[in-house]
Amino acid sequence: MRKPKLIIGVLLHDAGRQFGCYGAADAVTPNIDAMAAEGVRFENHFSTGTVCIPSRASVLTGKYLHNAEICFYNHNVETLPRLMRTAGYETYRCGFAEEKEYRGIAGGAYPYGGHDCSGVRLLGYDHSETASAAASDVADSVIRLLENRAADTPMYIAAAFSEAHSPYNLPVTDEEIDAAVLPPLLPQLPDVWPAREMLARFTKAVTAADTAVGRLTRRIRELGLYDDTLLYFSCDHGIDFPRAKQSCYDSGTGVPLIFWGGVLPESGKAVSGLSSHVDILPTLCELLGIAPPEGCDGVSQLPQLLGTGEPRDFCISEVSFDNTDAPVRAIRTRRFKLILNLNPGLPVATGNSFTELVGYDVLTPIYNTPRPFEELYDLENDPCELSNLADDARYAEIKADLKARLFARLAADGDEILCAGSPYADPDTEHAIAMWQKTPDG
Repeated sequence: MRKPKLIIGVLLHDAGRQFGCYGAADAVTPNIDAMAAEGVRFENHFSTGTVCIPSRASVLTGKYLHNAEICFYNHNVETLPRLMRTAGYETYRCGFAEEKEYRGIAGGAYPYGGHDCSGVRLLGYDHSETASAAASDVADSVIRLLENRAADTPMYIAAAFSEAHSPYNLPVTDEEIDAAVLPPLLPQLPDVWPAREMLARFTKAVTAADTAVGRLTRRIRELGLYDDTLLYFSCDHGIDFPRAKQSCYDSGTGVPLIFWGGVLPESGKAVSGLSSHVDILPTLCELLGIAPPEGCDGVSQLPQLLGTGEPRDFCISEVSFDNTDAPVRAIRTRRFKLILNLNPGLPVATGNSFTELVGYDVLTPIYNTPRPFEELYDLENDPCELSNLADDARYAEIKADLKARLFARLAADGDEILCAGSPYADPDTEHAIAMWQKTPDG
């Protein structure tokens, strides 16, 4: 596979897999679908986190959230744009910023002084355009960069669209609301008019992002850049609906990963093996012939992309510093998923915008069930993850194996959630942490 002169990473907010090429029945995404048909689509790609900034931190660093020091403003951490600079690429960021002040140093002060400065200098971009994160504006910014690019200058551009993040403000008609299709992975979603209205607005937002992607890919061809381009497209996590965003169910962690461009050796390929957000960085590193940073949790998916390698055995997702009241760790294989709710008893998140629109009186009877410490699902027979097998003796060996593998990974990383007194740990989590620390198999 040839080394591209132009690498573009397009990341969309909160859209999950709501695209035609991933089976979404009411998706109007012809450009992203065409990109998948012309490129390589990873069918079983998963985010590491369930809210925006933590999930994007894994893409930037190749680290799991409990390892992704970028979120804590550790300016020594290696990042994707820094690695691109090492490989000789001029680096640009267009759209929303990937970082936010969660655990700043020195009482919240940032050593470089200023949020925008932190985005450019901490993350390693040479240039940043963040005036607007609307998909159409971001596409305009990227296209201008391509049109003004000096001949043969290697470029890496991170393009981040804000569409599909609630609240959804695009107008919809009654006909569009009535035609909204409830996502199959969310069978508990109440089929009421406000829920359909939010789905219709969400679908229109995704279509707006798709239109921007289409403008970008067409302009790449018009400028004669397609043959030297590699574009990758993904989302940070699932949609902002109950039991999706802020959860470790597949509706919250299942996201697209599509590679497109003339450097790909074949087109129209679907990869069925597991892959994770932490794998994007080492995949690009291998393609460019540079070593991934020390401590990288991901594995290169270039062999899978080329059809010469084996998929990863499991993916890890989690809720960490983004929601300290309800820390969660989860491990997923092709067949099974184990979720550990380290502050058991709390109900599943329903999303602020959705709750305001639909109402507590409608949602409480559906989603107010306390979550147990352990959840185990057979994804082959229960893709919606509704039948918890954690207490079923027939699955005890499977649960123990998954817990041992998850525990080994987190312990090797020094996951702070394992330590009583962790800054993430609410006092109410002490009992759960004590249970977790006993042995790998509980």
